[in-house]
Amino acid sequence: MAKITVLLAEDHDLVRAGFKAILQTVSDLKVCGEAKDGLECLELVEAKDPDVVLLDVSMPKLSGMNAIKQLKSAAPETKILVLTAAETPTIWQEVLVSGADGVALKSISKKELVSGIQQVAEGEEEEPFVHSDILKAMPHILQQVSFSKQLSAREKQVIKLVAEGMRTKEIAEVLGISDRTVSKHRENIMIKMGLDTPADMANYATQSGLTRLELEEIS
Repeated sequence: MAKITVLLAEDHDLVRAGFKAILQTVSDLKVCGEAKDGLECLELVEAKDPDVVLLDVSMPKLSGMNAIKQLKSAAPETKILVLTAAETPTIWQEVLVSGADGVALKSISKKELVSGIQQVAEGEEEEPFVHSDILKAMPHILQQVSFSKQLSAREKQVIKLVAEGMRTKEIAEVLGISDRTVSKHRENIMIKMGLDTPADMANYATQSGLTRLELEEIS
């Protein structure tokens, strides 16, 4: 049976060395490369063609969030398991919406980490891998990610602007569309997400991380 090749993308040397040491004790895993920043990660994925990238979400030169999107475009067969120290639900949800195949806290146990790598590498599960500690803190994360993926980029932009307190006419002016189109987007969002009020929409925007993105970053 061929070993699962893993690329480590982590800017802290000690952390990266620690994960490497753990993975080297597992017979069916092989560390095929190490990247210290997001740009180096992209270069090594192209050169090494790993099965899985263990990706830190916060890295210099190119953030893990942007790296996810570029990797999914350039190397769609490579799976991405994000490791983060951030105990922030919006970050967890955002990486999955961006296309990551899994997310875990850096405090994850060796047993669960290995299981997660194997799960995303095999690609047999319909849902992404989520660290058990994250599921305890955010039980409905997979449902929220599923809902978010049903939204178009324009609908997400509308949600963000609603969360910023804009009215329909103001949103129409910012996006360069008609009032009627904005109203239709708002109606579709309510139906897709099962929301009842603008306050619900604003709450979703905050929880999903949309409020932290610029309009042109929303996809």
